Amino acid sequence: MDWSEGADKLTESFAELSLERTITKGLKSAEEIDRLTVDEKLTDIERAVYLLSSGQEVQRISVIKCLPQLLRDHSADCMKRVVPKVKEVLHVASTDVQIAATEAFINILENQIISHQMFAQTFLLSMLQSIDNRDPVIAHAWLEALLQVVTLLPKEILKKDLLSIATSKGQLSQSVHSRLASCKILGKVATKFDSFMIKKEILPLVTSLCQDVDYEVRGCMCRQLDAVARGLGLESTKSAILPELVELSNDEESFVRLAALETVVSLLSLLDDETCVNTIIPLMCRFCENALQNEDSTLPSVAYQFGKLCHGLSVNLNEDQKLWFLSLYRKMCVLGLNDSKSRSSDRTTPTIPNIFEEDDSYAECRQCAAYNLPCMVLFAGPRNFKTELYSTFSSLCDDPHKLVRRTVSCGFHEVAKMLGSSVVILQQELICLLKDDTPEVLEGVIPHLPDTLQMFAKGGGNVVTESKLTGLSDLVPALLAAESLASCTRQWRLHSEILTQFACLPKCLTSNQIYYQFVPVMFKHLTGNRVLPVKRAAAKTICVFIRHNRKLEQRQELCCRLIEDCCHGNSSWKRILFIDVCKIIMELFSRMFFKEYFYEFVLELAQDPVANVRLKFCTMLPSLKSLIKLPGDRTLLQQLELTVRKVMAHEKDKDVSESIRTAVLELDKIQIGMETITNKIYMDEDLADQKKEEEERLLIELEEKEKEEAEKSKNPPSANRAGRKKSSEDSKVTKKGSKTSKGSNVSGKKASQSNSNSSLLPGPPPHISSNKGNKMSKSLSSGKTKTGKSSPIGEFSSSSSSSMRPRKGSDGSGSQATAQNVVKRLYNESSTSGYSVKSSSSRKSSASSTSSTSTSSTDGKPRRKISKS
Repeated sequence: MDWSEGADKLTESFAELSLERTITKGLKSAEEIDRLTVDEKLTDIERAVYLLSSGQEVQRISVIKCLPQLLRDHSADCMKRVVPKVKEVLHVASTDVQIAATEAFINILENQIISHQMFAQTFLLSMLQSIDNRDPVIAHAWLEALLQVVTLLPKEILKKDLLSIATSKGQLSQSVHSRLASCKILGKVATKFDSFMIKKEILPLVTSLCQDVDYEVRGCMCRQLDAVARGLGLESTKSAILPELVELSNDEESFVRLAALETVVSLLSLLDDETCVNTIIPLMCRFCENALQNEDSTLPSVAYQFGKLCHGLSVNLNEDQKLWFLSLYRKMCVLGLNDSKSRSSDRTTPTIPNIFEEDDSYAECRQCAAYNLPCMVLFAGPRNFKTELYSTFSSLCDDPHKLVRRTVSCGFHEVAKMLGSSVVILQQELICLLKDDTPEVLEGVIPHLPDTLQMFAKGGGNVVTESKLTGLSDLVPALLAAESLASCTRQWRLHSEILTQFACLPKCLTSNQIYYQFVPVMFKHLTGNRVLPVKRAAAKTICVFIRHNRKLEQRQELCCRLIEDCCHGNSSWKRILFIDVCKIIMELFSRMFFKEYFYEFVLELAQDPVANVRLKFCTMLPSLKSLIKLPGDRTLLQQLELTVRKVMAHEKDKDVSESIRTAVLELDKIQIGMETITNKIYMDEDLADQKKEEEERLLIELEEKEKEEAEKSKNPPSANRAGRKKSSEDSKVTKKGSKTSKGSNVSGKKASQSNSNSSLLPGPPPHISSNKGNKMSKSLSSGKTKTGKSSPIGEFSSSSSSSMRPRKGSDGSGSQATAQNVVKRLYNESSTSGYSVKSSSSRKSSASSTSSTSTSSTDGKPRRKISKS
């Protein structure tokens, strides 16, 4: 092939595409326009008659769809002139016209545009005639419309106009299609009549159709026996319906036997205990055993209906019968499996994939059995799960067919919920499903991952303890493997769902496990992923991690990393995402927290060199003003007003100028709250914010108490007294502020008292370069931050912030008890601040990028330091 010629042809093709030319393919000719033109002087009725007589098909469809409105506006004229024309058109109309007519007729009856008697005289007869159409699509559409009409008409009209026609269509001399229609009509009509009427008019024909020579008719009538039996009542059902049902369950055709099985399962709620014990249980045992021995086409349906069957008969079965049903279920779960066919052997021996994948005839049976697994666990009882069903459950989780494993994963959370305290035995199976190499399996387990993990964390109890959280460390590699698989595929929705569901991890894992295992993954996708929903999900989860983290140093580093990578990022989309991150912070944290650590950094984006960043910033101005309360936030209000004036004065971009003007109008409508006089409109929001702030404060106090207890356990009181007697000078130095445990606590409390605005972090985040760096560096305490492990997101060599100031009037014991109660509420129950595991579309977060740290310079000003994690 001459590549130069190909390149020339490709260039010519692109040149042709770029030429401006008139497209005439969709234009109508003058003749077509004349045919579609209608005189404007015609009335609605005249126009409808004209279009039905000589119009195009699309015009006829339009008229038929407007028939309900014509009847509502011009009832007499429409019934006299339009409706007869519609009936005439339907005899030779196409499929689209016929379907439009079925919808119009149902609409007329549902809205009661005309009376029931008039509808029966005008439209019902046409519908009965149309169900015999030669086109099967048209006939099926009219039959479904007729069945829907039956539920809307009174029984007097049904008895007079419909029952006799349905009876005549059910005679043996009629075609198979007519007898099938008769079966469906009889089943629908039986729900409208009383028992006496059914016995007299319907039951003889039902018995005849159950013994029809055509298997399709027998199966169709068998599926209608449920409705007929409920109309007859229990006694008549036992004498008239059950014998026919038993005979149909032994029919030679599998189609009929399947219909009999479905009918028996649906009738269990109607039958009494005696009938179930003497008739139904022996019948179903024989039916299921024959299906398993023959391995015919009824076996998947038996497996699908098995859960309903066992649940309906559970109160009538003895222990031996229950064991028999459980044994049969275990056999169906492993049907078609052998030692040579396993997932492990498939993995060790690579084979060439076959594009024509063999249809596993047993996989459908195992999939239906896996679908009924939660019901069978309830049937066997949670106490007997380990002995009766655990091996079967494990086999289904490792089934070679991906659809079976997906079905098990979809119901895993239901099984875990029923087991209660015994849920720990399923941990290896959960790990197996999370490490599955098929995305379809993850799609089943991930949506219910929070419920499942919380069941493992609680261990069947109502309280999550530290020992239980530590015991779930084996799940960490499996969770990371699931996230890694999702990130390697093109299914970004699944990846975003996994990152979103990871927000439940603070209730299931310890802070250190999350910080060192999952935080690096979140920041990796925050910075490196190209899909916006994935980045937003990562940002949302990071904010939740910060909110629930119980380590002060880790919270500080995470906040610094967000600000450095997003607000000070070298890419405009990172700075845009920082605005979305701030919106998430405002939802999850208290107002005081946001104003203390993020407010000033958001205002910096007003001077961003990229117009899109400034445009995004303008949308956040109303939210920023709503956080302000006077007189305490007067400085922030002045900064906000100054920023807005600068943007309005110097902005040159047209879109940003328009956005800032719109934002100013919204700012004028926002009423600034007062700290002393609270408006009733904002009472609910203020209470919620106070609750968040209280939880943040008590979380800090609990951390301080834990540190004090750890220090006391390392340094017993006797050793301290001996040390004080040995050296009085060391004691003096300690009182002045040396780095002993007691001295550190006192200095922390004094430093915290200087700042009345308490929040989740006891001081401004260190190592962040901003135009307010001097102010922020002054509030840092003198002690050095010491961590036992290196930070996974960057090395921060900086001064530690001072401790939180305890609430007034709170001593050590009371503060600790209150803090412990709040932490239990935060980590054992659903969050009181309104966080949910599933993020809604209106509260989607944004994500952002690389590892960064900062160190303090010699002159006291913070300096950024970028390093790779």
